[in-house]
Amino acid sequence: MHQIVTTVNLFPIVSRELLVASRRLGTYASRFAIALLIFLVVGYMLILVAVDNYSPHVAGRDMFYTVSCIMIFLCNIAGVYLTADCLSEEKRNGTLGLLFLTNLRGYQVVMGKMSVGAIQGLLGLMAAVPMLVVPILMGGVDPALVLRMTGVMFATLFLSLSVGLACSAMFKSSKVTTSATFGAMFLLNFATPIITAILYEMDRGLGRVIELIPSFSTGAMFALTLDGGVGAGGPRVAAFNISLWTTLGVTAVSMLYALRKTGRAWQDQAVRPSADTVVSGNAEGIRRRTRVLNRNPLEWLTVRRRLGPLLMWIALLLVFSFMMFITGGFNSLGRGRGYDEVSFLFSLWVTAVMFKWWMAGAVCDRFRVDRGENAMELLLSTPLEYGDYAQAIRRRLKWQFMWPVIFMLCLIPFMMAESDDDTWPVYIMGVLMFGVDAWAAYFVGMHASLTMRRPTFSSTIVILKIH
Repeated sequence: MHQIVTTVNLFPIVSRELLVASRRLGTYASRFAIALLIFLVVGYMLILVAVDNYSPHVAGRDMFYTVSCIMIFLCNIAGVYLTADCLSEEKRNGTLGLLFLTNLRGYQVVMGKMSVGAIQGLLGLMAAVPMLVVPILMGGVDPALVLRMTGVMFATLFLSLSVGLACSAMFKSSKVTTSATFGAMFLLNFATPIITAILYEMDRGLGRVIELIPSFSTGAMFALTLDGGVGAGGPRVAAFNISLWTTLGVTAVSMLYALRKTGRAWQDQAVRPSADTVVSGNAEGIRRRTRVLNRNPLEWLTVRRRLGPLLMWIALLLVFSFMMFITGGFNSLGRGRGYDEVSFLFSLWVTAVMFKWWMAGAVCDRFRVDRGENAMELLLSTPLEYGDYAQAIRRRLKWQFMWPVIFMLCLIPFMMAESDDDTWPVYIMGVLMFGVDAWAAYFVGMHASLTMRRPTFSSTIVILKIH
């Protein structure tokens, strides 16, 4: 009993956060949702075996690949939803520094916040791992491969959680922390393979020299495990070990950074206005600000960041160029019709998804920030009305997205001219669906950011609903 009491006193935040998590519906709902998703995949494969003369061992192998891909994706984004906003929320509320007025230490706070995300992630992962035994029973997968894949999933889960915790300790805004976590996980998984592909295209004689560079990706261990060449005496054991140690190293560094940064949270200075929100002193800037404030003060809150459209243009050019590069779209230009319309369509689809996700976040921003700072009631106690909010959000979307979207639409006729006539309806339906999804994101985003108990995740709900 004395040992139990000592442990509780050593980690009081852990015990408190776990008690809160045990009463939270999401702790159990997420586990049930993941188990249901995997059960549907397994059930679908079993139905194919029974009805469609599907070979059991082939179905077992495909089932293992499908379930593994779903779970590794969820493990990679776990930090975005479970730990990316845990410390930054305390900073925004001004309560993180108050914790250090007690006898708490930085590691106790970090471990307490980490425990909540870890328990939810582990419960979800443990709900899905037993389903990986079904492919073994069907004879399509080696048991050692399942054990290795389980270890890869756990390593990826803790990597994502630790990166989210480090980003949460680094930044204060929920939008910045979640974006930084997602970007960091994307780079950890794909940066080295992309660099390798670019170097190989520049000089194909570097094949042997750069073959180990992709091994430093945290996602390489998953790809190598699926490939099946990392068993005892396998040809790719060294590459797997490099990827695994890279993952463990980044996890340890992220946790140490979060511990160090959180322990000095009481030294944080007041946030200064960023360069793109500083009030302009020239005559043109004053006239523009006066005109916007007279029309709708809420509009000024949404469009005062001058870098918004520039970031949109940069993202558009980078994403579209990258997708055209990796799918071979640039190589097919000028070669005649029908050579690579699949590349054009896929690049447009990825770019449209980026637009819709960004729009979902932009629609939810205003309500999310005002509700998080408890400023909604104060603003609505003024002559401002809900219609002013809606108008401000519409103008923010027009201000940030109109010209990039028009530019993208202007490229479509040129792509249609390079494609077969049979694919023209696909282009037209894609444009129509993009317009419908953007219009739906506007209404669903405002509703979700107003009604959700945790408005931080409102943009995620919008993305799920419009897809």
